[in-house]
Amino acid sequence: MSETSIKTGVIGNPIQHSLSPQIHNYWIQQNKLNTAEYQKVKIDISSAVDEIKKLIESGFRGLNVTIPFKELAYKLCDKVDEPIQKLKAVNTIVYKNNIITGYNTDPNGFINSINDQIKNNNIIHKNSLVFGAGGSARSIIYALNKMESNITVINRTAEKVELISKDLDIPLKIKSYEELNSIISNIDLIVNTTSLGMKNNHNLEIDFDKSKPNLHVYDLIYNPQQTKLLKDAEISGCTFQNGLDMLVHQAALSFFIWHGIYPTINEEIFSIIRESK
Repeated sequence: MSETSIKTGVIGNPIQHSLSPQIHNYWIQQNKLNTAEYQKVKIDISSAVDEIKKLIESGFRGLNVTIPFKELAYKLCDKVDEPIQKLKAVNTIVYKNNIITGYNTDPNGFINSINDQIKNNNIIHKNSLVFGAGGSARSIIYALNKMESNITVINRTAEKVELISKDLDIPLKIKSYEELNSIISNIDLIVNTTSLGMKNNHNLEIDFDKSKPNLHVYDLIYNPQQTKLLKDAEISGCTFQNGLDMLVHQAALSFFIWHGIYPTINEEIFSIIRESK
């Protein structure tokens, strides 16, 4: 796909708080691409299919897809790669030769956002605990399994976890929130895919006194930059990170799919994002 033919953007609802334009337009300028500015487009839930088709007709050749349209985008695609057949969600689409191809850069974005030390000490053949069973959790569970982690999931409804386990063909231990502090001493990695743990939200009560000293806590939320969960982790001496790294790394994979260039990920891009919030 030649760089002059590409018109890209992100669709969602709500979409006003998306940081994707700042990321992609920085890379477009950095790589001196002769292509249109990356846009964010709010589309209506009731007419989403028609609106996506109109965007393609108007010249969009690449779209990022955010909530609540990832599952819908999957159904719209003419072609998807194998992981997406299991994930049943798409966050990146390409329109070329009258074919809509779907990708999901979330799993590899998550994997690429974690340094090798954490992977070796906290993930590979270690015990991970995931909070939530939504679309994000599905991608994280897929990624953790790819990294050969032993996965436990806590969610309000066990049925959703059972469905993920079946769809992805991944064995999962299922626990309740009431069992959290009885298993925490055996956990090496926590990944929060829910809104729990945010400011003024006390529903995720982890007793860090019982946790391993090298526990790593990963919260997919990046606004606020440090959730209550991450503040509690820091106070307890755990290593931690928010979702900004994953946001940038999954965006880099989308950028590569559209433009054929893997962009440089540096401190400047993170500074731009922080200033935009």
